[in-house]
Amino acid sequence: MNRKRWAIAAAVLLVLIAVAAVAKGSGMAGPSSPLGRQGFAFDAAYADPDPMVLVVRYGDSSSCPSMTVRHAVAETPDKIVVTLTREPMPADKPCTSDYGARLVRISLTAPLGRRAVIDGSRQTPVPMSTGIPRFG
Repeated sequence: MNRKRWAIAAAVLLVLIAVAAVAKGSGMAGPSSPLGRQGFAFDAAYADPDPMVLVVRYGDSSSCPSMTVRHAVAETPDKIVVTLTREPMPADKPCTSDYGARLVRISLTAPLGRRAVIDGSRQTPVPMSTGIPRFG
C-alpha cells in the first residue's frame, strides 16, 4: 500500500474510533461520564452561511441553566455526530419548564453539505434548517 492509502485508512480508523467513543459515552440527561459531565439532547441544527460551521440549538431552563456546555464531534462522509455535555444538574433543585434557546457554533473539518446531523446523546437524527437564528 502506498503512503496515501495508509493515510486514508488511518483517517477512517480515527473517525470510526471517535464515533464509537461518542456513542459509548452518550446518554440522556441523567447519566454522568467518568469526568462528572452529563450528556444532554439538542433539538435543532442549522446550516451556517459558512459551510465549515454547524450550529446546534438546545433549550435551557432559566432556573437551572446548563453550566459549562461542551461539545464532542465525530464526522464521517455521511453524518456528523454531535454530543453536548454539561456539569450535572442539581438533583435537589426544582427546575422550571420555561424554554430559553441557546446556540452552539461548531467548526467542522469538512463542509456540512448534505450530511445528516445526529444527536449523540440519543443517537437520533436532528432536523436541519437553513434559516439560522441570531446569536445573543
